[in-house]
Amino acid sequence: MKGIPGTIQDGGAAFATTHWTVVAACASEDEIGNAALAQLCRDYWPPLYTFARRRGYSPADAQDIVQDFFAFLLQSKAYARTDSTKGKFRSFVLASLKNYMSDVWDRTRAVKRGGDYEFVLLDGDIDEVETLYSRETAAMPLTEEQQYEQSWAAALVARALERIRAEFDNGPKEHIFGALKPFLTGGVGLPSHDFVAKQLDMPIDTLRSHLSRLRARYREFVREEVGRTIGPADDVDEELRHLRAILTATC
Repeated sequence: MKGIPGTIQDGGAAFATTHWTVVAACASEDEIGNAALAQLCRDYWPPLYTFARRRGYSPADAQDIVQDFFAFLLQSKAYARTDSTKGKFRSFVLASLKNYMSDVWDRTRAVKRGGDYEFVLLDGDIDEVETLYSRETAAMPLTEEQQYEQSWAAALVARALERIRAEFDNGPKEHIFGALKPFLTGGVGLPSHDFVAKQLDMPIDTLRSHLSRLRARYREFVREEVGRTIGPADDVDEELRHLRAILTATC
């Protein structure tokens, strides 16, 4: 089997562009096209896996469905017939998966799965997404579409956090990021600024300065990630409001 460059195992490719533009690049039958498709696989694997699990498929079958769905996209070149003016990219991906599940996968599951392509997923990646699915399902009685959107939003936020972590991935900066990350993601039981400042052995004003810059960078990355998923006529601020609503939904 041939591996696709840019999968989770390989670290992916860095695309500072919209997903619709990446879709256009997928039509190219070269390394750029393969890497572009692999990036979309990496970005959308978690929410699509969650959706398949909500449809009642086992973890193994859900993995196969998503694996084969991306192979089907590659082989059929269905992505080349998309239109960025007709809705958000995540909606296109979900509609494509639904069509694939109803029209293709159930009929071909006995055939060799994945064709000539393999999107390499580490056991840790699969375990992490399954844990996220189980936690979300137990905590929030969402519809399958709502849970797909919530998983999509969580993956988007995770990408923004990963980009920040990469910037702090050396020595003292890495330690600072680890201590301040909880203030970006929020939640209950956060430590006080004074407590963290003592942990880091720095003045409280210095800590607050670091946190202010970190939050600004986080907002910038989230905004960029949101911008990658919408069409040219869509509003980033409106999509950010929708993102916040998804992440805080309880029903």
